[in-house]
Amino acid sequence: MTAFDAPVGIVGAGPVGLVAALRLADFGVPSIVLDSKPGLVKQGSKACLIQGDVLEILDKSGCATPIDDEGVTWRVARTYVADEEIRAVEYPSAPGYGPFVNISQFRIEQVLAERAAAEPLIDLRWGHRVAGVTQDADGVTLTAGTGDEERALRFRHLVACDGVRSTLRELLGVEWTGYTHKDRFLITDIKAELPLAKERHFHYNPSFNPGRQLVMHPQPDDIWRIDWQLPPDADIDAERADGRFDARVRAVIGDVPYEIDWVSTYRFHQRVVARLRVGRVLFAGDAAHALPPYGSRGMNSGIQDADNLAWKLAQIRRGQAGEELLETYHSERYAAARENLAVTEATIRFMVPPHPLRRWARSALLKLSKVLPFAERRVNSGRMAEPYTYRDSPLVPGADRHPLLGAFAPDARLTGPTGPARLRRLLGGGFVGLVLAPDARSAARLVAGIRSGDRTVSTETVVVLPTGSATDGLPDGLTVVHADPADLPSGYTDGSAVWWLVRPDGHLAARSGHGADFASALRTAAGAPGPDGDSGPQRDATLLEGTQI
Repeated sequence: MTAFDAPVGIVGAGPVGLVAALRLADFGVPSIVLDSKPGLVKQGSKACLIQGDVLEILDKSGCATPIDDEGVTWRVARTYVADEEIRAVEYPSAPGYGPFVNISQFRIEQVLAERAAAEPLIDLRWGHRVAGVTQDADGVTLTAGTGDEERALRFRHLVACDGVRSTLRELLGVEWTGYTHKDRFLITDIKAELPLAKERHFHYNPSFNPGRQLVMHPQPDDIWRIDWQLPPDADIDAERADGRFDARVRAVIGDVPYEIDWVSTYRFHQRVVARLRVGRVLFAGDAAHALPPYGSRGMNSGIQDADNLAWKLAQIRRGQAGEELLETYHSERYAAARENLAVTEATIRFMVPPHPLRRWARSALLKLSKVLPFAERRVNSGRMAEPYTYRDSPLVPGADRHPLLGAFAPDARLTGPTGPARLRRLLGGGFVGLVLAPDARSAARLVAGIRSGDRTVSTETVVVLPTGSATDGLPDGLTVVHADPADLPSGYTDGSAVWWLVRPDGHLAARSGHGADFASALRTAAGAPGPDGDSGPQRDATLLEGTQI
């Protein structure tokens, strides 16, 4: 059999590719990361917002703290119509990171790349251009070159994180569904001390961009990102040459000293691949789905792709699941992409009405929004990103029976053996059996049932008891923490003893009050063979023929 250069190859050293490599390393899986660029490239405030829930993913690899410390955390999104504020949405605080942190993609990449360079299981190679790809029943062969020299690299699996203009997507002939919008938008990063709250400011029909939209986001070091919707005849190069660009900026910020840090124009995409899995090649991030910036879904959903995929590749690598588990990567993350596209499509149709009647209706609604609550509620300024809930996943049995099943596990403040702790800090290293009980005796009964099942997939067990409860009678090998019941998110427990099965990506996969149910739920959630040898999720016979490892 042909030797493999690494179990997993990753093309693209942006945030998605680097997170994929780091999470694979967390699970003990080596990877080689290739990027055509000679190194990191700064592109202003591109992808300037990371969600607090997504920072939790980076936290598992030791990368969240510098990003959180340096970024601008905000909780309030303000919407204005014709220079008058109509709405201020305040997002709730969480025990961990703030709901949204503004910081450039470049700085995130710096933190991730530094961590990847220090990780022995990651081989990060810059200046490697992909020239060809083939796959067979055992693996993927990638041809990549540096200058005039090309060589073949062999992997069990290949992750395509090479962006919206993905070379791998073209080489494999993957269908790229959707469209590119005809309107242009302008991004300008300016350095200025503005008398504005460090919040999101979204304007419809402002005096400084009449008839169109403008949004402002604070960045670190007194940088403000300003996005204009442009008229069709706008020529930004000509504006910068004759002074009109300065007038454009002055109309927004007034007579305040400023410096231009970055200027770019873009047209946004509404696209998704027909399949995120093509044999042993998996598409993630912008290579899999391209989204408008409304709600900051692009980089955030791409990092969630990487987290979803990494633990599944690790399961296959360990021999605890077959190739069919990767079908759930497609089904789960394709559903997430479709939801994101549906949300952004509704925003696009409101922001850029497709025909005169819709433009008239929107104009009327915006005028009414200043005086009528029902009209204000219908003003769409972009719903902010949030983790997808895998309700229909074959890995989440009985998701119709509890609203939290399939969701990213809500965080909770805890007290551990050494002081204050957080629930999410106890998750993400593998499968976790999370036991919540009113006392040690009922917890011990559940733990005994959980441990009695015959299973091949290893788990950790975390027991949460009420503050002040004794721990006498609990078996060894547990992580025991305490919590005030009032601090636990709604839905975790009604006061009775219950266990939750938490996946390595932090999503809740199963729940029961009976310990004996745990082994079966774990097999399903992990895609592991059952007692009779049957595999977990349904396989795609066409894609998977002859691909077992």
